[in-house]
Amino acid sequence: MRRITAARGIMAVRVLVGPKKLGKGFARIVAQKDGSGRIESFNPTAGKWFEAPPNITFGEVWSAPAVPFNLLHQIIESD
Repeated sequence: MRRITAARGIMAVRVLVGPKKLGKGFARIVAQKDGSGRIESFNPTAGKWFEAPPNITFGEVWSAPAVPFNLLHQIIESD
């Protein structure tokens, strides 16, 4: 799978994979309206998901361990 970087203002349509525990943080793969995908990482200070740094790959997120159900409340963004 190749990484497609989205322009600002494009919103995620659906979370495809995640959240997953990646290192000390959390990441997820989301689908865009145009059919592309992007990787997002969670910023605990802001309490929001942002585009992940380019060094994080789809393969890393896909194979990372899932976040335990009891920790999900800590990373769910309130819209």
